[in-house]
Amino acid sequence: MFQLLQTKAVDNSSIMVQQGKIYLVMTIVTIILVGLFIYVASVDKKISALEHNAKD
Repeated sequence: MFQLLQTKAVDNSSIMVQQGKIYLVMTIVTIILVGLFIYVASVDKKISALEHNAKD
């Protein structure tokens, strides 16, 4: 029974790799993360500019 569960888990992951869907998922995740980092950097830049203007 233990082997049966393990083989199904391996088969599911190998199907995603065989069909190339894992690469699509990783591409989408990477795009989302890069977008979030760019957004946070731009917000930080705007906040820094506001803080600098408030001091003057």
